[in-house]
Amino acid sequence: MNPIPADWALATTHLASDYVSRQFCSIVRAMPKVLPPPELDVILLVACCNLAQRLAEAYLNPVTINFDLVCYSEVLHMQETGINSRRKESLLERYPPGGQLILEWPTVVLDRFGVIVLWYLPRAIDEAIKNDMLAATMMMSDHLGKSVSRTSAMKGKWRTHQSSFQSSEHGLTLGCINLSPGWFLQGHLAPKFHPEVSATLKQDGPTLCQAIRRPAVLAAAALRVMHGSLYWSSLTTQLGLGLWADNNQLKEMGNCLREWASSFIVLAVMCNHCSPLH
Repeated sequence: MNPIPADWALATTHLASDYVSRQFCSIVRAMPKVLPPPELDVILLVACCNLAQRLAEAYLNPVTINFDLVCYSEVLHMQETGINSRRKESLLERYPPGGQLILEWPTVVLDRFGVIVLWYLPRAIDEAIKNDMLAATMMMSDHLGKSVSRTSAMKGKWRTHQSSFQSSEHGLTLGCINLSPGWFLQGHLAPKFHPEVSATLKQDGPTLCQAIRRPAVLAAAALRVMHGSLYWSSLTTQLGLGLWADNNQLKEMGNCLREWASSFIVLAVMCNHCSPLH
């Protein structure tokens, strides 16, 4: 039984995610293929089949490295910035890399205790979904353009400063924006601040939600296989947010949640970002 209300876009996301998960298991365990749900359109169905195949190929092709992910995670601070060179040198000295690893096929990289460190999934997104992503990004051009800071000072604006972007061969507008049906600022607690629809979705909510629907569904389906507990936690959060919006008569948020297909509450759209890894 689908726990998501039938009029929510997330209901289709859950159907697709369940199909990808069961198809993945059938391939890994060499069992008969499962029947696809009739609610999925042809483009999304083909994309889901391809994703399940790539996930299964990666899972059946593990590579182990000499690394302890649990110990490494325990020494990390709660809010690592990734731009502190001394901190980076200290971590590299304590946990030196085990050498260069070249991946050419779908692969899962495991630490020495069998914990999955990385899913490497080339060609997991097919051309139709890539076209959806390109079209959606083009629709966001105005919002992306307004997000870029062109002042000389970079302090506090390194994520959106113009120096952090490179030109696009597709002629896309450079920028970085956040989309959310329930945006919540860290450090701003209730009752002074409550979740609200992000500014971008307040302007073009239904149009943008429709444009990103298939890519959002595919990302959720991948999450269902890679990190099932996080997937279910995300669904629970959205359902709870929907009840909260309804109880507080927040019609705008309720409408946006019904159109929102992603399993994540917030999506960041970064167009040709070239900042340091963090």
